[in-house]
Amino acid sequence: MLAVYLCEDNQEQLAHYTDVVKRYIMINDYDMQVKLATPSPQALLTDLAETPPEYALFFLDIEFPAEKTTGLETAISIRQQLGFAEIVFVTTHSEMALLTFERKVEPMDFVVKDLGRAQIDQKLRENVDYGYQRYTNYLGNTENLFSYNIGGRSFSLPMGDVYFVATSSTPHKVTVHAANQLVEFPGFLKDIADQYPELYRTDKSFLVNLDNVSGIDTTTRRLIFPNGDQTDVATRRFHEVKTLVQKHLKS
Repeated sequence: MLAVYLCEDNQEQLAHYTDVVKRYIMINDYDMQVKLATPSPQALLTDLAETPPEYALFFLDIEFPAEKTTGLETAISIRQQLGFAEIVFVTTHSEMALLTFERKVEPMDFVVKDLGRAQIDQKLRENVDYGYQRYTNYLGNTENLFSYNIGGRSFSLPMGDVYFVATSSTPHKVTVHAANQLVEFPGFLKDIADQYPELYRTDKSFLVNLDNVSGIDTTTRRLIFPNGDQTDVATRRFHEVKTLVQKHLKS
């Protein structure tokens, strides 16, 4: 589900924006829900810290005169906390648009209140549509991604590009061999096998994406990949792997 958050210090505007968003979600039967509508950016950040959503869409004002935290600072905190967050600024301060990009907030849209209520409402609805589209596209793509972490940062690449994952000569690390890259990162083959059942364990040192095998050497019991890389196949698994690979190659 895509969680929606609104933060606006004008209570009348907050109530109106919330009503517009809720009604539009209901009309379209989107898998979305307004989780919080608040005039306080600090209350928003506290709620996110206590119950962080997996996927979220935010409508934020930029200036909060009565608060210590600005909407821009709130957006930066959101970016640091959440993996998937779409941010829409709704504000009178159109001159702040460039700053939001300079601060790497990367908002999805910047709605200027001077447009008038009718156009603002339409912009809100358009951003609900666009946010939901980005959310569903993200879900579709992440189902086919191979993800890993290095130094606290997350990376991913399409599963279709992965040739195989192998144990590394460095203790407690593995390497992923892909179409255009070779990456070493902390991990264990067993954990990766549990996380990605589509990778086939050919022996104790390799997890293979059989869809990317380009050939098989029956003499050496090795699988061959488009870039020339090869992996071993355990004797007891060779017949099964050979059958699977040949079936794939014929198709």
